[in-house]
Amino acid sequence: MLLRFFRSTNGFALSVILLISILTWLHGLEMSNIDSYRKYGTFLFMLFKVLIAEIHGLDMWISFGLFITIAIFLLYTNARLQLLEKFSYLPAFCYVMFIGGVPEIHQFYPSIIAVFLLILSCIFIVKPFESERLSYSYFTAAAIISFAMLFYKYMYMYMLVIWFVIALWRPGYWREWVFSLLGFAFPLFLAFSWFFLVEDNAGYMGVFFSELFDINLHLPAFHLHTIFFFAVSLTMVIFMLWYTMRHIQSKKNTIRTGYYVLALIMAITMLIAVLDPDIFPQAWYILSFPMSFFAACYFDTIKSLRWGNIFLGVLFAGVIIAQLVSLFAV
Repeated sequence: MLLRFFRSTNGFALSVILLISILTWLHGLEMSNIDSYRKYGTFLFMLFKVLIAEIHGLDMWISFGLFITIAIFLLYTNARLQLLEKFSYLPAFCYVMFIGGVPEIHQFYPSIIAVFLLILSCIFIVKPFESERLSYSYFTAAAIISFAMLFYKYMYMYMLVIWFVIALWRPGYWREWVFSLLGFAFPLFLAFSWFFLVEDNAGYMGVFFSELFDINLHLPAFHLHTIFFFAVSLTMVIFMLWYTMRHIQSKKNTIRTGYYVLALIMAITMLIAVLDPDIFPQAWYILSFPMSFFAACYFDTIKSLRWGNIFLGVLFAGVIIAQLVSLFAV
């Protein structure tokens, strides 16, 4: 019953998803984290934090708005890349579930801005596979990732996705390497020009790059139920990833490439979390992006409604338990 409802294209399903997202964030909307996690926000994020610092709680409302925007934007991404066989609200639902199950990370992290830009970049990464011609999309994709790096520390790592795609699936288009490098350099050139011409402090770019490559080796502290939710979610998604990779082998090139890109993003995010464990809380926002599509593909195509409902029920139970623990912990 549960799976049938969220599989449907009934607009009421979107209303339920929005209601769930609001309920999972109610606990934190009156809070503020204006001084939290400064070490991962780069200079555009820190500038934005300063601008909103005077209004208590505004950062939480902005983060909630971005969270909703990302969930809805996943629906557009699916429509644009056709990763699922038909229109579905499942990507948005799965993203709301994965984030809603960890109330501890309902804060204004720079990764919330970065993941929106990363999703947009993915559209431009996969877009060239719609034709066999040379594409300038990799300039745009790289520029978006570079721009995201001005908000969030480790975004430069996702340039590996572009270079993997070009090297493995577009080896004959060597000029796309040049486009990607130029695109990556463009926002950095604008930032350097700003500090040189307006701020008269070109040396800050050196500080900026040194902060990007600074690695912290501190383990984040989580409640036991949160660790359990992480473990269960990742285990489920790894199985769903395996299922998806088998399912898409007969699909067209654009769909296969889209899921390969999602798998690369998931692998790179996990690598970053291993190198810098302290970043895992906010990296969950990025990791939940590919996880949502693997889960959505599984829920949308699985023939056994029993297993689909079991997985969906486990996910729902994890979110409810996390919310109850968070509520009574106050």
